[in-house]
Amino acid sequence: MALGIIEPKGEARPPGTEYLVDTAQTSTEHQYEHSHFKHGKGKRAHIILVPQPSDDPNDPLLWPTWKREAAFAFLFFNCILFAACPGPMIAPATVALAKQLHVPVKHVAELSGYQLLIVGALGPFVSVLAQKYGKRPQFLVASFFGVIGTGICIAGFDQPTLHKSYDVLLAGRMVQGIGTTAFESLSVAAIGDMFFLHERGLRTALLVLTLACLSSFVAIIAGTTFQHLGARNLFVILLPIQMFGMAGVFFFLPESQFRRSDVATSSSPTASSAVVVPENEKASGNTITEDATTPPTPIPKRTFLQDLRLTSGTYTAIPLPKLLLSIFLHLFNPAVLWIQLVSAILVSFFVGTAYTLAQIFTPPPYSLSVAQNGFFFTGALVGGILGVSAGPLCDFTARRLARRNGGVYEAEFRIPVCGAAVVMFAVGWFVWGWALDEGKVGLGPMGVVYLCSFCYGCVCFGTSVASTSGGLYILDAFKPHATEIFILQMMIKNFLFYAFSTFVNEFAARGPGHMGRVFGTVTLCGFVACVPMYVFGKVNRVWVYRMWGRYLGEK
Repeated sequence: MALGIIEPKGEARPPGTEYLVDTAQTSTEHQYEHSHFKHGKGKRAHIILVPQPSDDPNDPLLWPTWKREAAFAFLFFNCILFAACPGPMIAPATVALAKQLHVPVKHVAELSGYQLLIVGALGPFVSVLAQKYGKRPQFLVASFFGVIGTGICIAGFDQPTLHKSYDVLLAGRMVQGIGTTAFESLSVAAIGDMFFLHERGLRTALLVLTLACLSSFVAIIAGTTFQHLGARNLFVILLPIQMFGMAGVFFFLPESQFRRSDVATSSSPTASSAVVVPENEKASGNTITEDATTPPTPIPKRTFLQDLRLTSGTYTAIPLPKLLLSIFLHLFNPAVLWIQLVSAILVSFFVGTAYTLAQIFTPPPYSLSVAQNGFFFTGALVGGILGVSAGPLCDFTARRLARRNGGVYEAEFRIPVCGAAVVMFAVGWFVWGWALDEGKVGLGPMGVVYLCSFCYGCVCFGTSVASTSGGLYILDAFKPHATEIFILQMMIKNFLFYAFSTFVNEFAARGPGHMGRVFGTVTLCGFVACVPMYVFGKVNRVWVYRMWGRYLGEK
């Protein structure tokens, strides 16, 4: 048993169990020569690179630092523009926009709900197309439809009747949903394509920040913009920025999917071939050591213009229907059910509550304006930014536990960080319930607003930590299937978002404090699943890979 993790029977070493750190105990206990492996350089020279890169200079793991960082920068930027921005843009103005369009508040919430329904429904198709033809075409198509959807939303405010305006606006929001799907579901998997295990923590946390928490920053800006410039100008301002993001995808986000040889896919004793280090990568903290005995690779390096091609062929011979079915077969994997519980469901609580904030705080005794409703999200913004610390914390915990485990890293070492999320969720939801039910007497209306904003920030922090921990676990434990699993998570999450848009306003109207306590109770009960997931996770990994080997006809 490795630090509480039950070992499976037999000698199987599933992906997610890797030699990560050089220690004196490792060499003696596991009896293999670490010099066979490719290591980091400089301060990271003791880190074994996971996965082991190939000898192909076009391997995304071997891209020059500027190329990898530029690709990540536009991935991060476009996750904000196409995934984080559209949903919360109208959240602070839910009540005001309902009055402007002469529709019930519920119908305004459904402008976001139907958009998210489209995102969830398209998820499986984006997944199979990404597996078959790569991620770059999906990002390009998504950014194009995101721009078109925003243009339709602008046109919605120029219609002759209010009824027509609502219908066109709804159509635009649904087209925006097409632009959201790829960025929300493929981005974390793309990090696994381009970065080594020890480099993923901070970047995954930043993407979680955009997908789960930067919506708060959008809401702050949107509330003030709506109050001073009107709803139409929200989309007018967004459009040129999205066009810039679309250009960035075309020029700086090459295909990250790669057909990696089986010889160098993991840090195993047989992966002894070394790689030639590109000249512009020397002296970089991300580079790897050279082996003078290995001749230079004859594979030509692609040029910048060659990277601009729209597609790069096919990446699997598995038929599309079989790939589509495989997405739903992941529901038999307990780890997938666990991440739905600690990530998808919890994020849906956080986002679902956003549908109700204007409803709660616009009427007396709080009487917040649209701009003030936007500023309420400041707590969540701060909580989300602090939640980025989950990434480095996950990496630190992984290295520390790997050293204690004789240099061997287990994917389950990502899970203990969830303990910090449990504490913050408990504070956030239960203090929220108390403040709205009993806090007005002692704190006054504005005191309740400030306290609830703080509580919402605690929930946002917990959401960031849990989503980062869960995402890194899936990326490390089930990297070959990460795209399908993240798609499944995104699909379920967005279906939940849509479901919340149909009833959460009525739920909050019957008692927002009670709503917070219900969310808090379900959250704490759900996190109990982290214990068996940690203890039995490795046994589960062995079982899952055997099951998939049989399904795909592999030996």
